[in-house]
Amino acid sequence: MDKSTATKLIGLDPTGGPLERRDERSMPKRPAGLSGAVIGVVANGLGLSTEFMDALYEELVRDEDIVGAVRVVKPSVSVAPEPADWARLTSETTLAVAGFGG
Repeated sequence: MDKSTATKLIGLDPTGGPLERRDERSMPKRPAGLSGAVIGVVANGLGLSTEFMDALYEELVRDEDIVGAVRVVKPSVSVAPEPADWARLTSETTLAVAGFGG
Protein backbone atom coordinates (compact mmCIF):
# COMPACT_ATOMS: atom_id res chain seq x y z
CA MET A 1 0.00 0.00 0.00
CA ASP A 2 1.29 3.41 -0.94
CA LYS A 3 1.84 5.50 2.23
CA SER A 4 0.26 8.55 0.58
CA THR A 5 -3.12 6.76 0.45
CA ALA A 6 -2.90 4.95 3.79
CA THR A 7 -5.58 5.71 6.35
CA LYS A 8 -4.85 5.83 10.05
CA LEU A 9 -7.47 4.03 12.13
CA ILE A 10 -7.88 4.38 15.87
CA GLY A 11 -9.68 1.54 17.61
CA LEU A 12 -11.33 1.67 21.00
CA ASP A 13 -10.97 -1.31 23.32
CA PRO A 14 -14.05 -1.54 25.58
CA THR A 15 -12.25 -4.07 27.79
CA GLY A 16 -9.47 -1.62 28.66
CA GLY A 17 -11.30 -0.07 31.61
CA PRO A 18 -11.84 3.60 32.42
CA LEU A 19 -9.41 6.26 31.31
CA GLU A 20 -7.15 7.90 33.85
CA ARG A 21 -8.70 11.13 35.18
CA ARG A 22 -6.82 14.23 34.13
CA ASP A 23 -8.24 16.60 36.72
CA GLU A 24 -9.82 16.65 40.15
CA ARG A 25 -13.42 17.20 39.08
CA SER A 26 -15.98 14.72 40.30
CA MET A 27 -19.62 14.02 39.67
CA PRO A 28 -21.95 16.13 41.81
CA LYS A 29 -23.74 14.30 44.58
CA ARG A 30 -27.16 13.00 43.67
CA PRO A 31 -29.96 14.75 45.60
CA ALA A 32 -31.86 12.63 48.14
CA GLY A 33 -35.15 13.64 46.51
CA LEU A 34 -36.75 16.14 44.19
CA SER A 35 -38.54 18.22 46.81
CA GLY A 36 -38.02 21.90 46.01
CA ALA A 37 -36.34 21.13 42.68
CA VAL A 38 -36.65 23.00 39.41
CA ILE A 39 -36.41 20.43 36.62
CA GLY A 40 -34.88 21.14 33.23
CA VAL A 41 -36.91 19.30 30.58
CA VAL A 42 -35.00 19.00 27.30
CA ALA A 43 -36.59 17.52 24.16
CA ASN A 44 -34.93 17.07 20.78
CA GLY A 45 -38.10 18.01 18.90
CA LEU A 46 -38.46 14.76 16.95
CA GLY A 47 -41.73 12.88 16.92
CA LEU A 48 -43.63 13.30 20.15
CA SER A 49 -40.55 14.00 22.29
CA THR A 50 -41.95 17.29 23.61
CA GLU A 51 -45.26 15.70 24.59
CA PHE A 52 -43.43 12.76 26.18
CA MET A 53 -41.18 15.04 28.24
CA ASP A 54 -44.20 17.08 29.37
CA ALA A 55 -45.95 13.85 30.45
CA LEU A 56 -42.81 12.74 32.31
CA TYR A 57 -42.69 16.08 34.12
CA GLU A 58 -46.36 15.72 35.13
CA GLU A 59 -45.60 12.26 36.57
CA LEU A 60 -42.69 13.66 38.59
CA VAL A 61 -44.83 16.53 39.91
CA ARG A 62 -47.49 14.06 40.97
CA ASP A 63 -45.01 12.19 43.22
CA GLU A 64 -42.64 14.97 44.35
CA ASP A 65 -42.84 18.56 45.59
CA ILE A 66 -41.22 20.01 42.44
CA VAL A 67 -41.49 23.78 42.23
CA GLY A 68 -41.04 24.39 38.51
CA ALA A 69 -39.65 23.51 35.12
CA VAL A 70 -37.42 25.03 32.49
CA ARG A 71 -38.55 23.56 29.17
CA VAL A 72 -36.16 23.52 26.21
CA VAL A 73 -36.64 22.14 22.69
CA LYS A 74 -33.32 21.77 20.89
CA PRO A 75 -33.11 23.05 17.30
CA SER A 76 -31.83 19.69 16.04
CA VAL A 77 -31.23 16.18 17.32
CA SER A 78 -27.49 16.39 16.79
CA VAL A 79 -26.69 19.61 18.62
CA ALA A 80 -26.61 20.88 22.16
CA PRO A 81 -29.25 23.37 23.33
CA GLU A 82 -28.86 26.94 22.09
CA PRO A 83 -26.44 29.00 24.25
CA ALA A 84 -29.29 30.98 25.87
CA ASP A 85 -31.17 27.76 26.68
CA TRP A 86 -27.98 26.17 28.04
CA ALA A 87 -27.45 29.21 30.26
CA ARG A 88 -31.03 28.87 31.59
CA LEU A 89 -30.56 25.15 32.23
CA THR A 90 -27.29 25.60 34.10
CA SER A 91 -28.37 28.62 36.14
CA GLU A 92 -32.08 28.06 36.85
CA THR A 93 -32.45 24.31 37.37
CA THR A 94 -31.57 21.77 40.03
CA LEU A 95 -31.22 19.01 37.43
CA ALA A 96 -32.24 18.27 33.86
CA VAL A 97 -33.75 15.34 32.00
CA ALA A 98 -33.20 14.94 28.25
CA GLY A 99 -35.52 12.95 26.01
CA PHE A 100 -35.09 11.68 22.50
CA GLY A 101 -37.93 11.16 20.05
CA GLY A 102 -37.90 9.46 16.74
